[in-house]
Amino acid sequence: MAEESLLLNFVTDEPGSSTGPVRSGGRWKDRLKDKKNQKRKAASSMPTTDRSLAERKPIKSQRKENIPSMHESKRRKSIPGSVSNSPSATNPMKHDNTFVSSLFTGDSKEHLSKAPRDAGDENQGMFDTRNQEAPSNAPVSTTTFAGVQLDSQLASHLAEKMNITAPTNIQNSCLPALLNGNDRDAFIEAETGSGKTLAYLLPIIQRLIRLPYEKRSRTSGLFAVIVAPTRELCQQIYTVANNLTNNRLAHWIVSCNVIGGEKKKSEKSRIRKGVNILIGTPGRLADHIENTEALDLSQVRWVVLDEGDRLMDMGFEETITKILKYLDSQNSPYPLGDSMPSRKVNVLCSATIKDTVEQLSQSALKDAMYLRSSSSSAEDNEDEKKHKSSAPAQLLQRYCVIPPKLRLVSLASILRSNLKGNQRIIVFLSCADSVNFHFEAFRRVQAKSENELEVKEDDANKISTSSEQAVDTAHRLNNNAKVYRLHGSLSQQTRTATLSQFSSEKNNFPRILLCTDVAARGLDLPNIDLVVQYDAPFSTDDYLHRIGRTARAGHSGAAFMFLLPKEVEYINLLRANVKVNISEQPNGPSSILSSGFSVQGSRAKNELEWQDQATEWQLELERMILEDSELKEIAKKAFSSYVRAYATHLSSERSIFNMRDLHLGHIAKSFALREAPGKMSNNSNSKQKGGTSSARPKKIKDNSPAAISARMQQKAMEHYSIEHNIG
Repeated sequence: MAEESLLLNFVTDEPGSSTGPVRSGGRWKDRLKDKKNQKRKAASSMPTTDRSLAERKPIKSQRKENIPSMHESKRRKSIPGSVSNSPSATNPMKHDNTFVSSLFTGDSKEHLSKAPRDAGDENQGMFDTRNQEAPSNAPVSTTTFAGVQLDSQLASHLAEKMNITAPTNIQNSCLPALLNGNDRDAFIEAETGSGKTLAYLLPIIQRLIRLPYEKRSRTSGLFAVIVAPTRELCQQIYTVANNLTNNRLAHWIVSCNVIGGEKKKSEKSRIRKGVNILIGTPGRLADHIENTEALDLSQVRWVVLDEGDRLMDMGFEETITKILKYLDSQNSPYPLGDSMPSRKVNVLCSATIKDTVEQLSQSALKDAMYLRSSSSSAEDNEDEKKHKSSAPAQLLQRYCVIPPKLRLVSLASILRSNLKGNQRIIVFLSCADSVNFHFEAFRRVQAKSENELEVKEDDANKISTSSEQAVDTAHRLNNNAKVYRLHGSLSQQTRTATLSQFSSEKNNFPRILLCTDVAARGLDLPNIDLVVQYDAPFSTDDYLHRIGRTARAGHSGAAFMFLLPKEVEYINLLRANVKVNISEQPNGPSSILSSGFSVQGSRAKNELEWQDQATEWQLELERMILEDSELKEIAKKAFSSYVRAYATHLSSERSIFNMRDLHLGHIAKSFALREAPGKMSNNSNSKQKGGTSSARPKKIKDNSPAAISARMQQKAMEHYSIEHNIG
């Protein structure tokens, strides 16, 4: 009986607990797999109360996956729509199967630091310019226009109609040299915002108004030709010339603007009626010289090449050479009067000096005077030509290393914290598609419920307008602010209207201009308080011209630049190539995010407060993109264009701006995309669905130095052509 009872004890287990035969041969991996399967089956068949503590899942792991942390519940506020408390946290979203990554983890967390706010500087925003150096490009208070030989009636017109009472340093150097009658060519080099346009326009106007009475007519002939690289700069020069001639002495002087985007028929009509000053872009000007019979160049006495460095960078060297040769061949040396030059005078203006500019000066200028703002005399020796260009002394320059995931919320935070009163901010981006995306992202609104947000009927119509709309309310930043966009793909009428509205002094509200480098050169936009370089410039010279949109004519200003962690070396390159006094933003991204996303009136004791607000702002935009297919396509296109534009940096800067250093997933996050578009994936086109390689033969890429240089030059030219509509 004992033996039978003993046998019964061995067979009382349920059939489900049978482990089956044990593998004795085969690979060790197969044996290990069978062993684990047997343990799993045995554990699943046992009641929970009979399991040992060692076999149970650790409590800590259970809390991590299913139960929110006690500390987490105490510290964090509930964020509407966040991953932790939304259905999408446990179930896939109905829009697509994307993964919602956190903004403040990984590399982003490493760059954050505690950033206590100083209540005393709250009214000054992030950039306090009160303690900056004395202005270096302001009008000289110790001199007057009468002291630099300018006509008294012109000086009175400047003071009464244009509110200009004293010359700047560069005007103080140029006016006597260009008015003394020695008729030599001139090279004008000065920092941005110093008044170079008036430095060459005033001598031309003064000498024209002293012509004999019988020659004071629009039909007397063309006396001055001014060439500028962009349409906007040509339009600005044209406006300044008209303002200067809007007086009793110079009312007969007629200026004409010939640029791409306008009707050539109307331009030819104005030329036939007679013009005295012709302003234009190189391509359109060369077209009129070759094809407009009414254009008589025999009496031209001044040829001005404005922004000479940009003219060369954009590939206009051949066109400029053709224009100069044609002017030389058509020009007649007969005298036009005592006040006029006896020969054609060429003037080259530039804010920077490079090898290409010196090459242009050697071919275009003969026995030239070298004029610069800081010189005490009109001419300088050759050694002084090699000095480094500098930004205005009163300009506050900052940069910040910001992880790619935090770029979009950081930009929003800077704009939110600085949109006060009548503030004007310019944001430079690398491509037109990126401008379009940020314009849509900042202006679009999404009602969370029927009663939570009411959009006026006219605002709703604005949101659904065509791609030509260039101004709207920045709903997601400040309901009192306006956001504008400007790039080369917009029509000329839209670009002109945008600049006019942005520069208008009639309305008192904050405004943001999102633009490409089309607005970086020469434009005199009044009272710009802040320049933000969201994407690093394509050259150090471009950096100088971008920041030159603020701190003009002695006014204060601030400039801020975003850099990715791998781009920090660019600061040393800037300091080596251009004399800039740039410093890192104190407390890094934390100070930026806390300034724009902290709850008003609080002291930001807890950094999670502004982290939650920034996360909520980002997630709301991501949800908008998921629900709006049009906005999603705009974001994807902007992402692709940004990556392509990143590859067009100069070859000498390739070690700093390296495509391989880009984390495409994190870059996509900066465009409110939850994953990088599939077409940008490295392996998207390498294999077909079956996993086999595509049958299409691969092109062998020529990696010789000459081929690489040619490809980079072609990319740069394509970028400039699209941006400035060359041809």
